[in-house]
Amino acid sequence: MIDKLIEIIGREAILFESFFELLEKQQRMLVENNLDGLNQVTAEQHEKLIESQLLNQQRLDAVEQIKKDKNIEGDLNITRLLTLIDQQQADRLEQLQNVILGLTNKISETRNQNAILLNRSREYISKTMDMLSRINAPKSPTYGKSGQNQEQCNNIAIDRRI
Repeated sequence: MIDKLIEIIGREAILFESFFELLEKQQRMLVENNLDGLNQVTAEQHEKLIESQLLNQQRLDAVEQIKKDKNIEGDLNITRLLTLIDQQQADRLEQLQNVILGLTNKISETRNQNAILLNRSREYISKTMDMLSRINAPKSPTYGKSGQNQEQCNNIAIDRRI
């Protein structure tokens, strides 16, 4: 059962690596302003998320089975598991743990960079729309019925459905 757990964790590490690659691809699509590519990457990320949820459930089931087999009460974490297994399994588990922790850090960093790119893109669009709304605006205020200056407001409607 421990070998099965290690195999599941190995598959999770591979999944994390592919998710990281998708985030990098997403970043390229954002920079290139490639909407079709961005939609494709988002769909692939969604598939990876579903796969991750399935692997997570398999890992939890394997941990529960190990706890039953070894009569373990409470939490079964990596540190506790390392005391129950042989050296070869322990080495492989520690290696996978390090890989997953490294990938988690890279994924967080790349997600943050992508969020910054999205926010900058939104700011750029907002500034562009503001400039476009001022193109035909008069340089001076207009007069209302009572002869007082009246602010002129130009509104632009944006269809954000995509």
